[in-house]
Amino acid sequence: MGQRCQWCGRPLPTAAATGRPRQFCRAGCRQQAHLARKFAAAHGLGDDDVIVDRRRLDDLNDGLYCLQAAIEDIDQDLVGTPTAGDVSDALRWLLENARPLVAARINPKAVDLPSA
Repeated sequence: MGQRCQWCGRPLPTAAATGRPRQFCRAGCRQQAHLARKFAAAHGLGDDDVIVDRRRLDDLNDGLYCLQAAIEDIDQDLVGTPTAGDVSDALRWLLENARPLVAARINPKAVDLPSA
């Protein structure tokens, strides 16, 4: 998978041969990231601090729990000498629990700074 926009997560266009590597897919994403940094600094948040909606965080944690349980199930199912059908069923179970996490992305919201 190629590089992704640091703001929205979209794939970045092919890098130019010269210049700095792109971090954002569009000027609007670069502007939103700038506004978010200003907003975060004004509220005492660092570059690595993230505020996430509780529901989205719970959904992500639920998906990770399901994936963890699937891996534990598969580890137990494949002990010994599994048949081709066992391996196929295990792979199907793993993919069923992994696919929702691949699609899970917590996208940032646009930032509106209050007027000074």
